[in-house]
Amino acid sequence: MSKEILVKPSLCTGCSTCSLACSLQNRGEFRPSLAYVRIARKEFEGLFEITFSSGCRGCCACARSCPSGALKIIELA
Repeated sequence: MSKEILVKPSLCTGCSTCSLACSLQNRGEFRPSLAYVRIARKEFEGLFEITFSSGCRGCCACARSCPSGALKIIELA
């Protein structure tokens, strides 16, 4: 079964745990600047934007580590 990451920006707290997990899983170190997932604050809306770079491997480390539920793993049939 394949997996997809469901993104719910309204639940994001901006903690960057997803970026830390991604960089550790894919680069072997805690360095959010190397992560394939990015968190950016939308200044006037008070929300966070979650984006994935084209290098994302779909390992789901980000979703497994997200404490707020902003990233969830969906099993595809």
